[in-house]
Amino acid sequence: YGTPGTRLYRTGDLAHFDRHGHLHYNGRADSQVKIRGFRVEPGEVEAALLTHPGITQATVTTHRRRLSAYVVTGTSTVTTEDIRRHLVERLPEHMVPTYFTVLDRLPLTPNGKIDRRALPEPAAVVSRGRAPRTPLEETLVGLFTRTLGAENALTIDDDFFHHGGHSLLGARLTNHIAVSLDVRLTVRDVFEHPTPARLAEHITALKTAPAAKKARPALRRRTETERISS
Repeated sequence: YGTPGTRLYRTGDLAHFDRHGHLHYNGRADSQVKIRGFRVEPGEVEAALLTHPGITQATVTTHRRRLSAYVVTGTSTVTTEDIRRHLVERLPEHMVPTYFTVLDRLPLTPNGKIDRRALPEPAAVVSRGRAPRTPLEETLVGLFTRTLGAENALTIDDDFFHHGGHSLLGARLTNHIAVSLDVRLTVRDVFEHPTPARLAEHITALKTAPAAKKARPALRRRTETERISS
């Protein structure tokens, strides 16, 4: 471990040496997980969930490398969209779960701890939006679905980030759009127009913008003595 007195960094990782001197990684000493390149402590997400007045119990796990929240609510009026909005106001984007499952109670082990192995597999995010109305919207829905790896086809009203999207996937989406539609977008465009419907409107506006610029009068150089009218 180095010479006496040198500083060590406590990573929280568990490992062991075998008899040949090879180091083997055994996992984490805590429940920390890695999501989109960020280290996330599920307990922090659980604490944020429990600040919602309608949630009495909560636990957070991972499913397909995305966060999955399980909650017990004290009232039937609490919806998953309410819970998502509550978290968006309190947590960074990468800490907001992709999946939300409402249960009557959380399964427990004989010792009274939450039995995460007994938790049901989260259901796919259900889309309740509109079907594509134009070829552009249809193309964008296909690109959204492909980029996100969605289990079901999305609609024009589905939010990219509500279905597990993030900045890295946003960059991938803009690349797909550039290849398929010959339109150059930025990740910021995806953040500002996160549904196929809104992004289609934005792309249409971009394509019509050059025509508006051509309508402007051409600039010409004036002499120093020529008066410029207001």
